[in-house]
Amino acid sequence: MTLEELQRLLKKYHLKANHTLGQHFLLDDSVLDQMTEAADIKPYDTVLEVGPGVGNLTARLARTGARVIAVEKDRSFEALLTETAGRYPNIELHFADILQLNLEKVLLNVATADVPHFGYKVVANLPYYLTGVFMQRVLRQSPRPSNVTVLIQREVAENMVAPPGKMNLLALSVQLVGMPRIVTPVPARSFFPAPKVESAVITVDIPSIPLYPGVDERQVFRVAKACFSGKRKQIHNTLAHNLGLSHNIVEDVLAKAGLSGATRPQHLSIAEFIRLARAVEDLLPDVNGPR
Repeated sequence: MTLEELQRLLKKYHLKANHTLGQHFLLDDSVLDQMTEAADIKPYDTVLEVGPGVGNLTARLARTGARVIAVEKDRSFEALLTETAGRYPNIELHFADILQLNLEKVLLNVATADVPHFGYKVVANLPYYLTGVFMQRVLRQSPRPSNVTVLIQREVAENMVAPPGKMNLLALSVQLVGMPRIVTPVPARSFFPAPKVESAVITVDIPSIPLYPGVDERQVFRVAKACFSGKRKQIHNTLAHNLGLSHNIVEDVLAKAGLSGATRPQHLSIAEFIRLARAVEDLLPDVNGPR
């Protein structure tokens, strides 16, 4: 889509980018192709698209033959998207806030006689402000997608694939359940209006068999969140402060996990976070509370 084509489309439907909703319309068709290819979409797939906007990615997804569930918060795009959906019977529109939508209900029809499993894929040009909370939601709740391919801020994409030494809470939550890789950088000039930062396409493959079988993911995330929270940087201090534990108890937990209290959370591997979470659960089952 050229800038002129986009501007004609916006003028026809009396639309403009809503900065409050973080709207930046992607112009580069080659990026849309790379996103579709990275998600490896098959005709029998169900694809969730968040924030379809002017519908150029939506149409691309629909042409694969997959069932496309497009969720748009901004109702000013309803006429445009309804016209797009009229050309593709496999597009299903929902005008709602994705964070408030009951995804399980929307996806109930995913399992069919031909595809007898409850799975789906996510492909989206995500508003920057939504990235962290949206990724946490789709990766931690059921049903879990088999692949997430999103266009997001480049710095955040690089954080998601970061190795131990540079990890943050988002990287841990992604790498605990899936295998992320950056597909391609996307310069600001590829959008209208152009954002102030660079972007990137990232894809996360999520296997049907867990990467870490038998692991309580919620407990690992809870302990990791305690490690990363607050101003105290060493895990001894963050665990004591954020879980309300005495220093002696924390020392026992760290000893059982085989970790030094002076270690900083960004240096821990996924396996070490798992050991730490199991040590907390084994030694302090009453501390965990409801999850």
